[in-house]
Amino acid sequence: MKPQQIPQQAAQSDHEFDKHHHHHESQADDHGDENHLREYTAKELRSIKIQGVICLIGGIALHFVLGTFYLWGGISPYVGAYMKDRDESVTQSTLQIIFPILGIGLFSVLSFGVKLAQRIGYKTMIALGGSIISLAFLILSFINNIYAFILIYCFMIGIPSGLVYMLPIICGWKFFPFNRGMVSGLIIAGYGFGAFIFNFVCKAICNPNNVEPSVSFEEDGKQKKYFPRDVFKNVPFMFQMMALSYFILTIIATLLIKYPRDLHLEYQSVLGDGVKKPSGINHEKSIDYHPTVLHAECESLSQGIKSRPFWFLIVMVLCSVIFGLLMANCYKVFGQTLGIDDSSLTVLGSVQSVCNGGSRFIWAVLFDKYGFKKLYLVISVINLICSASIGYINNSYAGYFIILCLTMFCEGGLLSCYPAVSAKVFGHKVGPIIYGGLFFVIGLSNMLGYLLYKFGEPEIGYNGVFWIIFGFCSVAFILGVFFKEEHEWKKEKR
Repeated sequence: MKPQQIPQQAAQSDHEFDKHHHHHESQADDHGDENHLREYTAKELRSIKIQGVICLIGGIALHFVLGTFYLWGGISPYVGAYMKDRDESVTQSTLQIIFPILGIGLFSVLSFGVKLAQRIGYKTMIALGGSIISLAFLILSFINNIYAFILIYCFMIGIPSGLVYMLPIICGWKFFPFNRGMVSGLIIAGYGFGAFIFNFVCKAICNPNNVEPSVSFEEDGKQKKYFPRDVFKNVPFMFQMMALSYFILTIIATLLIKYPRDLHLEYQSVLGDGVKKPSGINHEKSIDYHPTVLHAECESLSQGIKSRPFWFLIVMVLCSVIFGLLMANCYKVFGQTLGIDDSSLTVLGSVQSVCNGGSRFIWAVLFDKYGFKKLYLVISVINLICSASIGYINNSYAGYFIILCLTMFCEGGLLSCYPAVSAKVFGHKVGPIIYGGLFFVIGLSNMLGYLLYKFGEPEIGYNGVFWIIFGFCSVAFILGVFFKEEHEWKKEKR
């Protein structure tokens, strides 16, 4: 079937928008729309598809590296015992601050990575980001000071991870502009499976015999148990093996990921009759496609910030993700208080990582079909049930397993739907800026959960902390009931 061309006027409109926002990826774009309107032969399309699949494999490899974000909850008890041996002032809560700082570092730079890659090249950015993360783990294997450890872990891993997070997804969208939800879902699934695999690797290195924490220390008036020397002595070797593994994965990703600057499939019908526009844009903004806007939308950031949906979303994000992030950080520490052994907790941590990362593709598809509000309310109800019941599971591994996996499944839905609803409510110009801010709020929510754990748990116990979290989830649900996805944007006076 011969591909069809879109109307010249629409192409020019999109092209002018590109020029206005400086999103050109090749100088050829500066000379007209001939690349946008080019028709590809069947042989070329087959070759492009093969290159696209190779690019997706590279993207999954890179997200295996970035999945170290959710790995911290699994390795923190090993690291805690290792640091406690060198400095008795180190406490469990000292180490748990790493996860929220790591999140703030990652989320705060998420929107800058694509812009930087446009300047220095996608491959260069991916190689640098992955290499810095690998180097960080190598350095960590020689660090004995807790503050130096926190600094290196949070910033040498968090910031590079945020800068390269979107790059393989953007590259995949160029090859498959009509399957953007699929591309995003497959690559981000690597994020969850990376933590899944390396959870088992780290446990096999540090605690192959499933030794239980047995060394007691008094912290905040309570007895806290740490792993013995037979376990924590393996922490440096664990970091070295992680550094080597991540470096190899970075090389694979750098070789396979490619940004095809002059490829413009979005203006050509390659999957059926008629002209199709990319679907499934549920994770991040595409830098190369700007659909012609046929309805009024938010015209400026100041107009968006003054609007009711903006403040609703800020509080909804803050209150809705706090439970999942807290459990991702502390699931092993809390699980140990339930008497669950390290091997079982490792399995649980790996499965919940898959539930988090792997669910995002499912939620992206559901978002297209049912919209944000319905999904958000369903997730909010599940979070209410889980946060209210987790303190009463009476040392049940099965109960803890179900609650944590459900929570992480919902967390994946929230993190995939917030960017999409931002673009839907605020439009293609202001929406990306808004959800960049929402990701920063996610980092703040992560820190808030940590503060509740650090200062609340010694005074009111885990049960009390969970009931406070239940209050946050209640606020999230109530705001979701009154949230409106459609907003009447009025023309600003110039």
